[in-house]
Amino acid sequence: MRKRSNIGAALGALLVVFAILPASIAVADDGLVRTNYPSAEDPGPPLYVRVGDPAGPTFYNDGEWAAIVFYRDPGCVPSDFNLLEFFAFDSFGCEMTVSGFSLWEVEPGSAPPKILKTTGDHVPVWFLPLSTATQAAADGVLTIGELEGLDGLLVGEANIFNEVLQPIPLPPELGGGGHENPKLIQNAKGQLDDGRQFSLHISHLQQNLKVSINLG
Repeated sequence: MRKRSNIGAALGALLVVFAILPASIAVADDGLVRTNYPSAEDPGPPLYVRVGDPAGPTFYNDGEWAAIVFYRDPGCVPSDFNLLEFFAFDSFGCEMTVSGFSLWEVEPGSAPPKILKTTGDHVPVWFLPLSTATQAAADGVLTIGELEGLDGLLVGEANIFNEVLQPIPLPPELGGGGHENPKLIQNAKGQLDDGRQFSLHISHLQQNLKVSINLG
């Protein structure tokens, strides 16, 4: 049974992914280098899905429901991939459900970008009772097949999705990069398969976390 990767190992592996990115040709007005994704210059973040944060919480939730956002087609997630591991370094071959751009303070590919801005109008967003999600993840592993079979799962699609991510900064010995004020701001609105409307708001600024989920 695989256990969830620790943050240090994940960040180390993330540097390997950034190292394969080609150099960008666009420079923003503020001097930051911009790459658009998905593109040949930038395949996008190495993620299938966001269930939580590598540093916690395991699931973004409002105390009752956990929200799960897919950055790539759920049907392309390998059956043995652990959704709790966050980074997915084999995900670049799967179609993205979002698009956006990265702003780099360092040379693109040498370290994490400073800012990522992501949007989408056909973004899969699933919701699961928090108690069910917590029980399913108790062994440190949650696969796409397990998730799809859990009681209470609500499947939806956001026609409005916006996210701003400022990754945690890395120390100079790991290449630097990231943002001195890490944060995640995520907003989504759409419709569940049962016809109800939903909205999701996540504001995660360092140690301050607020999550709002409305399921109609």
